[in-house]
Amino acid sequence: MNTKQLRFAKIIFVQALLAMLGSLYFSNFGDPVENLKLGVFLIPGYGFDPCQLCWWARIMMYPIVLISLVGLIKKDKNFVNYVIPLAIPGFFLESYHYLLQKTTISNPFGCTGANPCSALSVNYFGFITIPFLCWVAFTVILIAAYFYKKSSK
Repeated sequence: MNTKQLRFAKIIFVQALLAMLGSLYFSNFGDPVENLKLGVFLIPGYGFDPCQLCWWARIMMYPIVLISLVGLIKKDKNFVNYVIPLAIPGFFLESYHYLLQKTTISNPFGCTGANPCSALSVNYFGFITIPFLCWVAFTVILIAAYFYKKSSK
């Protein structure tokens, strides 16, 4: 693994780790901005229940943390070959999830009325939602993986 690859591998790991920790924060403690306004950052019991699509995004994001960590530790030049098959469907899933929140497209997934996938638990600046944050994470991971592979040539 050359120095450029190492840099992109670290970006993949840090982005996946931040996405994982962020999703765990939202589901355990709720909205960090609102919590900071209240003067407390860790308020147990105020978390958001993840919807069906959020669970699928987690299923695709969380392994990237472990795969990229092991890839970094072992300096495995091929670890991105295991990251990309998780990040591509995650990117498209979160693109759809964000559209579901911001438009009136139909939802064929099993989201419940009590916890709909279109719910806006957070909506910073009118466009930053939890699926948007996850979409950004998958995008950063895919871009870093692309440059990782490109720097190996």
